[in-house]
Amino acid sequence: MLPLHPFRAGAVIGLGILMTSTLITGCGDYQKVLKSTDPELKWTRAQEYFADDRCMQSLPLLQELIGLFRGTQRMEDVYFMYAQANLCIEDWYMARYSMRNFAKTFPNSPRTEEAEYQAALCSYRLSPESNLDQSDTKTAMDDLQLFMDRHPQTNRRDTCNAMIASLRSKLETKAWSGAKLYYTTGKFQSASKALRHFMDDWPASQYTEEAQFLILKSQFLYAQRSTERRQAERYADAIESYFTFAARFPESAWLREAEQFHEKSRQGLERTSKEKDI
Repeated sequence: MLPLHPFRAGAVIGLGILMTSTLITGCGDYQKVLKSTDPELKWTRAQEYFADDRCMQSLPLLQELIGLFRGTQRMEDVYFMYAQANLCIEDWYMARYSMRNFAKTFPNSPRTEEAEYQAALCSYRLSPESNLDQSDTKTAMDDLQLFMDRHPQTNRRDTCNAMIASLRSKLETKAWSGAKLYYTTGKFQSASKALRHFMDDWPASQYTEEAQFLILKSQFLYAQRSTERRQAERYADAIESYFTFAARFPESAWLREAEQFHEKSRQGLERTSKEKDI
């Protein structure tokens, strides 16, 4: 590495000293504000920190001011900024709690709708990936619907409906993954039942075609693995599922494979029926 020119080296060192000095001074000023007994100073600085996106610094001041300004006209402003600061640092649980609490404490405030919307939005952000437990997803759907019920004239209705649709899709994907897992793990009897339950619960699902095909395939494979005395009825179930699939999805990419399962099921049924007659 080439050495810095003496002038440039001095400039860099000077800048570093200036930044360090500023940081130390800033920390010192902040500590003075924290230790101050002047509520007005703390409120002024809390607003400044919040405006500068220094939300982590504003939070301790706002938390203290909630106690100091309780019962005063300024309490509404302080508490709403406190809730906003929790949003700013992306503490969704605390932000949701404080926004809900603001709406309960100040039900007639012009900010109440905003607070309830932000609380519901926090619930939406807390919804996990579709492969995880979906309790928070259901909570988010309920919260968004409750917000629209409380504010029927809100201009956020389309946004809320879009979020609910996104959450519902996540629940659908979770349910589909659970039902399909029986098939992928070779539990074919359970698979056909789980896939039927899935279609009952999600009749307009994007996965309906594949679910119907996997029911047929699961029943065929289950029949193959069954004892001879049970094969006839199980091949018959597979044949029935084939006709259902072919009628519902005549243009399916899986139709040719489905026809093969149908033919093998028909042959299996004929064979087992003859063996019974012997």
